Amino acid sequence: MQLRNDFATHISELNNPIERPYTQLIDKTLLKDHESDIDYLNREIHNINPDYLTFFPAYFWYFYFIIAWVYVSALFLSNFIYDDITYVYVRPEGWGLINIVGTILYLLAAGIPLLLLLYQFITKKPFRTQYYFLKQQQKIAYYYRPLWKIRQPYELKIVDYKDVHPDLHQDKGNRAYTPLNLYVANPETGDITHHLKLEDYNVNPRVQWAFIRTYMESPSEALPIDHEECRAYPTDTSGSLFACSDILYRKHGVLSNEHDGAGSTVMLLMSSLYVLGHLFQGSHYQCVKRAILHPDVQKLLTWDGQDNSYPIQLITDEARLAFEGSNWEVNVRWVCIILINVGLFVWAVVAYNS
Repeated sequence: MQLRNDFATHISELNNPIERPYTQLIDKTLLKDHESDIDYLNREIHNINPDYLTFFPAYFWYFYFIIAWVYVSALFLSNFIYDDITYVYVRPEGWGLINIVGTILYLLAAGIPLLLLLYQFITKKPFRTQYYFLKQQQKIAYYYRPLWKIRQPYELKIVDYKDVHPDLHQDKGNRAYTPLNLYVANPETGDITHHLKLEDYNVNPRVQWAFIRTYMESPSEALPIDHEECRAYPTDTSGSLFACSDILYRKHGVLSNEHDGAGSTVMLLMSSLYVLGHLFQGSHYQCVKRAILHPDVQKLLTWDGQDNSYPIQLITDEARLAFEGSNWEVNVRWVCIILINVGLFVWAVVAYNS
């Protein structure tokens, strides 16, 4: 859902197409020789069972730049107001028209991004697509809405897995990354009818595609699942922004998955510097549209919730309380982090103006 026009509109325009579903044997060496990528995919699994697989939606890394914009704008705003207040005491004519206009501009520069972030935290509007790979029905389901059509409701899309054309589309904005893109084309005209942008820049796209193909085309024992890393997280039904924001640390072993307080000191030191970004990522997980709840998708599901053949580790009772917003260890830690972050910002403003 990006405002870009460099993606394919016809099947002949694909940048670097790779093997389509069922057309070739799956390269199992990709699943064996890329342990770090497989470990990463295990941590990114949101749900996996005999019916469907879905990953956490890829995070917009460049939203950190927006958050930096908030801080830098606020810093310059504070400096501007401080200088003007000082100037007023020295020269009463300091609050001239130019200074007033400048103050208003700085207020807009700092205030609008911050208000937008707060609006996102409160309303939990989805801004990223989550894809559900339906194994039994051999389909892919997802909600879609063009990013620029914010008033348009999300529309359910269901495509046949066998019709997918995978493509390694190099990002023109960053040549170091080549994310996996999945296309569906009109068989008669070749025009692209669906574009699925997985866009996870943290994993080898060929390994990612081999992992998806193994799930969709092979028995459960063929998929390399590590139950120590692959966990269930009820993020899209969670009432706790803090618990969702914790996932980043729990996936990388900084925090205990049992929510028992272990690792909190390290997280306090880390998150205090990036609190807005990590809260924003928690909101990103929390507000994803759940295509799996749509009646048309529910009719396709056959698994009764018993005997999951994939060894995903269920969350503990303490973790469940955290996602309900009732775990004091999670709530107190994040409140402390926010207070530390505010204190650091105030210190930076004072130091900059001293």
